[in-house]
Amino acid sequence: MLTGLADGTVADPPAARTLELPPATSWLPGLITCETAFDEELTLTPGVVFGGWIACLVDHFAGLVMLSAIPDGSGFLTAGLSVDYHAPLVPGPVTIETELTSCSTRRAVAEVRFAQHRTRACTGTVEQIIHRTAPAAVGRMAG
Repeated sequence: MLTGLADGTVADPPAARTLELPPATSWLPGLITCETAFDEELTLTPGVVFGGWIACLVDHFAGLVMLSAIPDGSGFLTAGLSVDYHAPLVPGPVTIETELTSCSTRRAVAEVRFAQHRTRACTGTVEQIIHRTAPAAVGRMAG
């Protein structure tokens, strides 16, 4: 699924298109990395990226890391999400690294780390509930 999203053979989910969510730039099972940049348009307080946008990205990248690790025929839903801000995220380059820290047949936890200027600025944690999907829904991302 991730390969298809990256090469354009699988369409982005509607919310990803609407919100213009950045894609993963590299992945392994259970580990996603994104090198992107935040624009000034993402700020509410001048010079500081809107925390709600960061929370949205936490959920988005937790979903992508789930796609990298769960078996075909499985789906997932966000059960809980928390975000800890350690330093302001500002417009400019950012690295987002997401790791699946635990995964069973029914639940998974992902940690999403944002770094700017070699400093960890934010850590998000997402708990996902894993479920079987109908064949027509395989590969759909929910979050």
